[in-house]
Parts: sequence; C-alpha cells; structure tokens
Amino acid sequence: MNGTSEQVSFLHNLIDDGPVTILHKKDGQFILELIYDSETKSRTNYTAGSMQAILANLKHEPAKAIELEAAIADIEEQMMPVIKELHKHRCLVTTDRVFWNIAEIAGFGSEDKHRLDVGTVEAVFNRLVDVAYGTPASRLEVPETREFAATVLFLRELMHHANYSSIILLTPKEY
Repeated sequence: MNGTSEQVSFLHNLIDDGPVTILHKKDGQFILELIYDSETKSRTNYTAGSMQAILANLKHEPAKAIELEAAIADIEEQMMPVIKELHKHRCLVTTDRVFWNIAEIAGFGSEDKHRLDVGTVEAVFNRLVDVAYGTPASRLEVPETREFAATVLFLRELMHHANYSSIILLTPKEY
C-alpha cells in the first residue's frame, strides 16, 4: 500500500482494532478490499458493484425518482453476495476522490481525514431524492450528474446493508 506514512500508520491502527474494509472505485467497479491484520497483510478483494450497471438505470441528469429506485434495486442485487463477507468488518475507509465529493456536498472542508456517518450520507441521498422530485439541484447544491448519483446510491446502500455506521475518508492518495 502506497500513501503517506501518516495514512499507513492510521490504517495500521485501525487494523489493529479489527478487520478493515477499504472501498475503491477502479475501472468502473466498486471494489471492497478486506484487510484482516497488519502483520500478515492478509487481504481479500471483492467486486461489490459496477458503475456501468448502475448508470444504465440512470437515464436523465438529474435522475428521475423511478430511475433512483431501479438503480437501488440493481445495487442491492450486485452487493448482496458480498455483504455476508463483511460481518466482522466494522471499519470502512476510502481515499477515492469520488467519495470525497460526497463530503464536499455535505459541507465538510478539505482536511486530511473525515468521518462521514451514515446520517450524513443519508442527508446527501435525500437531497438527490428531492432533486429527482423536482427541486432545482442548484438550490440544494447537488451535482446533477449520473455519476454523482450512482456513487451516492452505492455508498448509501453499502453502509445500510453492511451496517457501517461511518466511512473514514483519508486524503486522496493512490494505494
């Protein structure tokens, strides 16, 4: 794993408290990297969703409510086989820039790390829903792009179904 020594140290401390799940978006796939301990560096990767599959449901910018519902059903179908592997992984971490966009929309600054709780992610999702039902996106300061909607939907569903209470956002760096 590359990254700053502060990030590596922070992740090792998290791992010492139990297994950690790192969320990446790579080549159009949402990847969950499960790290079991810092000593053996034992890891397993799972593909938990496809951005293309989610985007196939979101035809408009901004997305319509019925499109959001279809995308959620698709996300749930994609991630459910992986969810059972996450039962011991209570810590969710990412450095991926697409998830930092959610923090920015939620009103967080640009510090080195943040912890977004599930309620904050849910609030951003609710803003998307309001836009889908006709509230101007500019009024709610929500991007109208299909990619942003897909990312919020994926993160929300992952946090809900895998029972993550928060996600730790580290400064974007490549692992």
